[in-house]
Amino acid sequence: MSRVFDQYKRASKSLAGGVSSSTRVNQALGHPLYIDRAEGFRVWDLDGRSYIDLCCSHGATLLGHGDARVQRAVEGALARGAACSYESELHAEFAALLCDTVPSLQRVRFTGSGTEATMHCIRLARAVTGRTKLLRFEGNFHGYHDQVMFGARELGQFAPPLSPQSTGVTPGLDQHLLQIPYNNVAMLNQAFDQHGDELAAAICEPIYYNAGCILPEPEFIATLRTRTRESGALLVFDEVLSAFRMCAGGAQQYLGVTPDLCTLGKSVGGGYPLSVFGGRQELMQRLMPQGDCQHSGTYNAHPVAVAAALAAVETYREESFYPHINALGERLIEGINAVFQRHGVPGLARGLGARFGIYFGIDGPIRNYADAQQHDRQQMLRFIAAAIEEGVYFHDYGGVACHHGFCAAMTLDAVEEALEKLDKAVARLTTP
Repeated sequence: MSRVFDQYKRASKSLAGGVSSSTRVNQALGHPLYIDRAEGFRVWDLDGRSYIDLCCSHGATLLGHGDARVQRAVEGALARGAACSYESELHAEFAALLCDTVPSLQRVRFTGSGTEATMHCIRLARAVTGRTKLLRFEGNFHGYHDQVMFGARELGQFAPPLSPQSTGVTPGLDQHLLQIPYNNVAMLNQAFDQHGDELAAAICEPIYYNAGCILPEPEFIATLRTRTRESGALLVFDEVLSAFRMCAGGAQQYLGVTPDLCTLGKSVGGGYPLSVFGGRQELMQRLMPQGDCQHSGTYNAHPVAVAAALAAVETYREESFYPHINALGERLIEGINAVFQRHGVPGLARGLGARFGIYFGIDGPIRNYADAQQHDRQQMLRFIAAAIEEGVYFHDYGGVACHHGFCAAMTLDAVEEALEKLDKAVARLTTP
């Protein structure tokens, strides 16, 4: 009998749905993957099976599981008592490092999750501008708070009717949202022509990893920066996922476009629960106690998480870090696409830095969410199930085109091992 199955039954007696987070049931398996231990780029389940991890905590574990530098920093914080809800020298040291690393950051604040970071950015933008409407882009993900949990049934439309993406979302909040497709310059200009003086902010994923890996077209991102500046709306880059992924300064450094505010998450904490929001000094001064916009929390910037984050970001800034990441990514993406081609499977992998997407059954360009929705979800779930059986772990995301990734603990030899396993997995897809 499998210990994994046994644990799922046991957990279901006390945890709602048997899990601590709704998406942790891997639909390709029908149950969560219960992890016993992790080291570097590998994880082991309760039955002792090992997997090459191509989820990496949804991108939070960029250095690898149990990284020695992070572990030493955490042990140091614990040895000093890890007193939370107080300020320490560590907080200011880490804040200064972030301001020296990410182009838009002159002042920062810490939160516990990406959801909190976007929530506070939106609140701050409304406080600064005195406006309430938010321009958002179809399919971009900004967390689980009520201000952003809306979507449209009709894709590719200008300002379509929006519906809550969960029961229990406060009715009427959609009146403060204006949604248009990503990478559509004509509709972007239309939005500012018609609503520019109502917009508190435009918020976007500057690299759209939550639909696999979609880059903004140069004209689109340049127009977005120009029109926000002209209208007085703030430009918010949600870099919860893209921060530190392809360079130390994140997507804003990579694209050469500096927002007014941004969020950082996942990898910023070195595998520990920490997120950040920040931006220009005069905007951040509206936060209490200097200003009148509230942001607080007992567990904001817990010293253990800040210690881990400081060790992680110092490592991301090392000269050799991103050449290594990019070499791994190029070989992995090239290899996955070669596997698809060799077996005649209509799949496509594409990525940037340490995250990538996989698409099945799409022939045309993938420029936005509507394009990504043409992806074959059932084939994705079959692929993930086969990959896990061969010893490569992917999270399922319900089979949609979403993001996967690797960590810096990977080596080129490990990439080749993963590709050999994936070759066997894809072969299963073509076996009657």
